[in-house]
This record gives sequence, C-alpha cells and structure tokens, in this order.
Amino acid sequence: MSARAPLIAVYGSSTKRESDAAWQQAYALGAELARHGAAVMTGGYGGIMEACSRGAHEAGGHVVGVTVELFEARGPVNRWVKERIHTPDLHERLRVIVDRADGFIAAPGSIGTLTELFLTWTLLSVKGRPSAPLVLMGDHWRDYLDAHRHPDLVVPHLFEFVQVASGPAEAARLALAGVPAR
Repeated sequence: MSARAPLIAVYGSSTKRESDAAWQQAYALGAELARHGAAVMTGGYGGIMEACSRGAHEAGGHVVGVTVELFEARGPVNRWVKERIHTPDLHERLRVIVDRADGFIAAPGSIGTLTELFLTWTLLSVKGRPSAPLVLMGDHWRDYLDAHRHPDLVVPHLFEFVQVASGPAEAARLALAGVPAR
C-alpha cells in the first residue's frame, strides 16, 4: 500500500483578486506544495482559496475544497477543486479541515481567516499536536503575533505551535517539514 500525499490546509481571504500580491503568493504556494508532492485543502471558493487551488492544480497536485451551505449563494466552487467535501455549517467545515489536514498555512485574510487560525491553533494545542505544523505566510503576521505576546492574552508556550514564513517557498517548506512521516 502506498503512502498518501500530505494534505496541507490553506486559509485566506475570499476577496483577493488575481491582480493582488496576496493572490499571486497564494498561487505560488499552491504550486510549491504540489511540486513537493502535497495535496492542498482550501475552503473551495474564490480569492486566496482559488489562487492556491489553481496553483496546486496547474502544478499537478490534488485539490480538496471543503465547502459550506452558508456560502452557496455567494457563487460556485472554484473550478480547480477536484474533490469536494460539502458541510452544513461553519463549525463542521472547520472540524473537517482540522481533523483531516496534516498541516496548516494561513495566508492574508480577515476575520474568517483569523477564526480558522485561532480555532486551529487552539485545537492543536489542546490535542498536543505540535507535529501538525501551523505556518503563517507573510511578514505582517510577525507584528500580529507580537501584539499578542502578553501573558494575559496568549500563554507564552503556545507560540511554539506557530511559525512565520516570509513567502510561499518558506511556508511550503516549513509546513511539509513538520508533517510526520508515514
């Protein structure tokens, strides 16, 4: 029996466009992950999710989209998704992603991305899964994390669960290096 490809979940804004630098970085991230043999899991819709899905698909990777009933009216699933997992609500969507992914990367995003980031971070720390990497792509995350480095906000040892990468190549490398061997 052959080992399955590592599955890396990527979180990010649904509103970024192809002309945005964040979209281009997400496209490069998807391609980089696929070139290193990983499958990509996103929320399946537009913006960062579509960019990463397209990059992975065009580099020969498998793309999983975890969709949710709430967003069906916003538009179709992006065409790069090859395996769709449809969920009834946001709670189930996040549970599926956290339970199935071998690693996680957060790209630029808004409150939805922050929700995904903090829930993943919390579940990894509660489950004691530092072996499942959580990577934040983009130097802006350093300032964000630094703003939370206060004992009354985030317990200091929890920062051990998070790594920051400057760009797509480093994010892919960190995420894949942290995936346990099968």
